[in-house]
Amino acid sequence: MVLLPFRKKRPSDKPEEAPRASSDAPEGAVNILRFLQPECILLDLQTVLPEPVEDENESQRERRLVATKEAILQELCDLFDRSGQISNPTKFYKDMVNRERKATTAIAPRIAIPHVRTMQAKGFVMAMARSRTGLPFNSLDGTNTNLFFCLAAPPYEDKMYLKVYREFAEMIQNEWVVDAFMDAESEQDVLNVLRGFVAQ
Repeated sequence: MVLLPFRKKRPSDKPEEAPRASSDAPEGAVNILRFLQPECILLDLQTVLPEPVEDENESQRERRLVATKEAILQELCDLFDRSGQISNPTKFYKDMVNRERKATTAIAPRIAIPHVRTMQAKGFVMAMARSRTGLPFNSLDGTNTNLFFCLAAPPYEDKMYLKVYREFAEMIQNEWVVDAFMDAESEQDVLNVLRGFVAQ
């Protein structure tokens, strides 16, 4: 299991219990733990970057990278679908692709936060995926992406959507959190990392 050396364990801590709402939890903390279901966590993305063709030109390279990114998005959409909160997976995938075409969500080194507001989401839902080796996702710094924290919500669900997005944006600024996610060996490890962050 992932160890969390960044905070001392208190007698009241119960890390093995399933997360649930609490009136005295930090604002935003419960949201992450409550909405990320273990079945919506994937620790090994199956998408791989295809080898370039011989004498690949820039146009061919761009198409190869776009196809890879859309394959990643399909895997992420499949994760979302496990939540039971997606009404039409095909339309949901199209909405994810269209959102990503507007602007990349790979906003930090090794990190992407794909997010979309769509009528295909029955409620606020989250997913998380990892590629240990990293995959091209049109990141702002040009490097490969390892961790994908994904959010989806109906168009009218602004409050929760923006709150959790801000929470993730703050979280990924902590290098120890990113390293802990990379070291996670199970879905429970991922939840423990989140629990450690929100409880600090």
